[in-house]
Amino acid sequence: MKISIHGKLMSLYKNPDFKDKETGEVVSTGKHKLQLLVETKLSNGSVKHDMQDVSIPDEQVKQYEAQIGKEVSVQCSFISKSPVSFYVS
Repeated sequence: MKISIHGKLMSLYKNPDFKDKETGEVVSTGKHKLQLLVETKLSNGSVKHDMQDVSIPDEQVKQYEAQIGKEVSVQCSFISKSPVSFYVS
């Protein structure tokens, strides 16, 4: 299932590599992430701002570097350790 996240691209960063504590060997490389400022309209008319981090493939980094500070729409999948609920807004 795909979802779309709309927001202002605030920054792009790469997580540190994960290393084995005993050997120091890199077990997995850090992922690049987009930091999006997302607006949510509340039932009382107020607007709440949240930061959402979205992982992106290495080959898409250049595409998003040029979009920092702009509104973007990111098509993505999701991962959850708990049940996810959906609603029509």
